[in-house]
Amino acid sequence: MTLSHLVLNRHQSNTDTASLSKSFPLKARGGGEIADLDANNQLKFLSKALAVTIAAITALKSSLVSGPLGVLSLTAIASAIVTPLTLYRQAYSFSVGYGFSVAAMCLAMLFTFNPSTIFSGSMPNLLALSGVFYGVRLGLFLLVREWTVAGKAESVKKFDKSPPLKRIPFSISVGMFYAFLCTPILYVLRGSGGGDLTQITNVGVTIAWIGALLEAVADTHKFLVKRNAKDDFNFIGPTGGVYLLSRHPNYLGEIMFWSGIFVSGLSSFGTQIIPWICSSLGLVGIFFIMFGATKRLDKIQLERYGGQAKYDDWVGKVTSPIIPFIS
Repeated sequence: MTLSHLVLNRHQSNTDTASLSKSFPLKARGGGEIADLDANNQLKFLSKALAVTIAAITALKSSLVSGPLGVLSLTAIASAIVTPLTLYRQAYSFSVGYGFSVAAMCLAMLFTFNPSTIFSGSMPNLLALSGVFYGVRLGLFLLVREWTVAGKAESVKKFDKSPPLKRIPFSISVGMFYAFLCTPILYVLRGSGGGDLTQITNVGVTIAWIGALLEAVADTHKFLVKRNAKDDFNFIGPTGGVYLLSRHPNYLGEIMFWSGIFVSGLSSFGTQIIPWICSSLGLVGIFFIMFGATKRLDKIQLERYGGQAKYDDWVGKVTSPIIPFIS
């Protein structure tokens, strides 16, 4: 039954069809007016959505450039990445979402501060690019590992314990923590105007890149060794290369990366309390997470591989859990 029939049934009188068509410009022949109305509504909605999006981006860029809301803007960017990923897989909040949110924040900052000079080679830009490299590399690595290593996908699914809506507050708080970690980059870019800063910044950038590259090498080495393992009960390594520096050189690389980011921002903080508090909370937090994860992993490996000659020999040689020469 067409819409014109429904109108007629609702107005059962001697009114003829012609008069009805004049009062209600609705036609049975394909509902042209209705289609036009729907199209107009959709265009209005899309134009309003576009206007809101542009206004939001403008506000974010403005708060990144100056003012006390820069860290909140970074939080919004990080949360926009972390939240949908967390809704899909809860474990992504601190794995894939972690990497991609760091990359997104650094890209946003690069395109906010003199986008035409992104690849100019200035230390502030190299600092932000280290975050892009770190985040993209980590996010892609974790996805590839999940898709190619037996049992990884199932272990990720096991973290899906909370209802999706209850994950949102957690994902936003995690996004804020990631924003704290990237706060030094924001203040370096603010203080530099795209140019170079002090030697402290240069040292921090160097440490950050070394850490990012070290973690990439360690992750790749471990992935290549373990990807074809028949089971998880026989220790196969890795035991060479960067795994002679410490038992967890990937964690060492992560600590070096974020330490370098923090050091690079020291000369740009000045007397501003926000960068000092946020950056310090981020650095202390990542140290706590990394050392805690190291202790848990060492305990698991000892329980699983203790007594196996290859494992015992490696642990005897490499006594440093994370920091070389510190047992």
